[in-house]
Amino acid sequence: MKKPQFYNINGIPSIEPKDDFWVANNGIDIAINANDITGDIDMNCIMLQHEIGNIIFEGINKLHSKQAGMQMWIPYAGIDGDLKVTKEQFEILINNYGKNEDLNKLLYYYDVSNLIGTFQNSVQETRTLFCQFYEELNTKTFMLAPNPIDLNGVMFASGRLVTSLFSKVNHLFISLYSQLDFLAKIAYEIENLPSNFESYPKLKSAKILFGDSKKTKMHELENTVFEKSIKNIKLIQTLRNEIVHNASFENIPKVFQHFENNIMIEKFIFLPDFDEDGIIKTFKSRKRFFGMDIKLNQILPELIFDLWKRQLETISILKKTVGNNVYKK
Repeated sequence: MKKPQFYNINGIPSIEPKDDFWVANNGIDIAINANDITGDIDMNCIMLQHEIGNIIFEGINKLHSKQAGMQMWIPYAGIDGDLKVTKEQFEILINNYGKNEDLNKLLYYYDVSNLIGTFQNSVQETRTLFCQFYEELNTKTFMLAPNPIDLNGVMFASGRLVTSLFSKVNHLFISLYSQLDFLAKIAYEIENLPSNFESYPKLKSAKILFGDSKKTKMHELENTVFEKSIKNIKLIQTLRNEIVHNASFENIPKVFQHFENNIMIEKFIFLPDFDEDGIIKTFKSRKRFFGMDIKLNQILPELIFDLWKRQLETISILKKTVGNNVYKK
């Protein structure tokens, strides 16, 4: 097995870990040294799906019995690309069943499961992007010449390698905010589960976004993603909006490289100055000030870990909302 190389928060790789935070690639998987609770989030999401099924079918065993003999189009048509079914074919399949409450329950259950599953996939995706960001920052030199112009100073690099790195950062923040949208949808849907299945229910949360969390009972609930005025959440929202609406949080993507005696001792990406609430500081049309030396690679682990904790707490509370009867503790 390949000996792992440690990717450190300062952008300089090492054979042995140097910081409180590091990412390591052993050639098979990328590991985070601590605070990686994405597996717990994933497992609790699966448990949440089962709790919802327990309510809809008035017993988890009843759900399992219906699943045992169901046709594959019920969970996958219109949701998963593995099944080749058109919208028109799907309508015919449903109509062929006539009024069938069990079918409608299954269809709705898998719609809700898809909501939760999409959130799960996004969490795993951002974990990968998070790790790849540090791997790429550490392993790429971004140097166009063997030696820096200033042997004791800071210089920046731009170009295709930097653009590739920024594309991961942009994708990361867009996905992080999408997860907030999905948690708002999941919370709203769970709080408004239908009781009538004479027809196939449409998801009530279809138009719900994170900003609509005030419509849920979890609005401003402490330790969740919905807690009021959380700096990290606001910063995710701010950077996502800059990326979506203004293409980037930086005019020209740059990686800065710090040298001492011709040795690179640090690589970093600057973030625009932001206030205590996570809002980018602006003056009229100018909103990319870089005077506070805020380095993305320095603050990103705490931001991600805090979000994961809040996501796990949010899912745990939602499990209690639907009874927490399948997995009693």
